[in-house]
Amino acid sequence: MSGTLDVSNRKVNGIDIVVIRGRMDAHSSSEAGTNINGLIEGGSRRIVVNLGGLEYISSSGLRILLAALKQLKKEGGDLKLASLQHSVLEVFSMAGFDRIFSLFDDEENAVNSFE
Repeated sequence: MSGTLDVSNRKVNGIDIVVIRGRMDAHSSSEAGTNINGLIEGGSRRIVVNLGGLEYISSSGLRILLAALKQLKKEGGDLKLASLQHSVLEVFSMAGFDRIFSLFDDEENAVNSFE
């Protein structure tokens, strides 16, 4: 898995779940961005991104998630993050993104927060 990115989607209670595994760096983060932007363009307004399998995120990965959040907010939606590993959470905290994003310990709580 190291050096690669795996992005998959599913729906839970009408909420789009994006599961990102691997490394989200300058070379791979566009794949995640394309996936999330496709959901937004398709009309999705409630998205949970499960980062439980994400080992690493670079500034380009952070930018992809921030751009998606801004787009969703502009369209009356929201993007919430779930299951961040400690190392990824540290990057979010250092960048101040822990104050911008809604972060949840697990996917279920993130999904339920939309109710």
